[in-house]
Amino acid sequence: MLYESWIGHALIVLISLLLIIYALATGAMLKGRIKRKPGNIFRLHRRSGIYFGAFILGSFTYGLLMSLQHGEPILVSIHGKLGLIIVLIVILQVIPSLVLKNRASYRGLHKMMGYSLAPILFIDASWGLYNGVATGTKSSLVLLHSISGGLAALALVWIFLEILYATDKSLARARIASYLAAFLVAAGCWIAGGYNYLTAYGSQVKPVILTGPHPWVHEIVMEAKEHIFVFLPVIFFALSITLYIFDRDAFLGEAKSRRALMMVASLALFMVLLIFLMGAIISNAGKTGTEV
Repeated sequence: MLYESWIGHALIVLISLLLIIYALATGAMLKGRIKRKPGNIFRLHRRSGIYFGAFILGSFTYGLLMSLQHGEPILVSIHGKLGLIIVLIVILQVIPSLVLKNRASYRGLHKMMGYSLAPILFIDASWGLYNGVATGTKSSLVLLHSISGGLAALALVWIFLEILYATDKSLARARIASYLAAFLVAAGCWIAGGYNYLTAYGSQVKPVILTGPHPWVHEIVMEAKEHIFVFLPVIFFALSITLYIFDRDAFLGEAKSRRALMMVASLALFMVLLIFLMGAIISNAGKTGTEV
């Protein structure tokens, strides 16, 4: 399937990721896990959930149409099956919350499904990126590298929200998220990605890119990614160590310190997303080079 044909699908998924983050944030505010912001939080949460459901349904439908258009089997790939699971969870989550008058008995299941949606959606988005642009350079290490980066990005968003809307238990949860993010980056991105670079990229992909129509992808994009790749785990570990040594009272009382932590988390998130984009460009250049 052509890479360009999935641009619309990818944009819908990106909007869905932003909406699920917003829905989770407002849901956490309703439960008191993070500090409330002004406004009718329940209405915002319900509205974001409806929009998220609509975009997920649109993304799934668009993916099915693209598969049918190119004569590919429907729901055979893991990406497609994960998409179906996401759609079913969204339906089970959104429709009862709109129909039931007494939501108390359903609230626990609703919350559990909401928190499970985010990692599944990020894994599915990473898998879709892997399928869309990594043809010809596929390996389990590349897939692990991609999924680890997606989950690390989700953990960074979690850290950012805990710091931005801090409560008494926010520091403890931010620490857990930072440890998870540091592990994902070290194991999935640094070790798996580095091993794949040393064993496969240099001998298989790099020559194809350099002799293909876009040699600048290796000369500029890959060189930049290598430098970000080296420093990214250092930033993650620094963030984890800082959160570990922080006192809870100081964390809650020092707004400047929290702003500094948010800046570090934002920088790390920007670098992860930038590496995602660079990886997509590099993989697509490798695929284009094999077609010439």
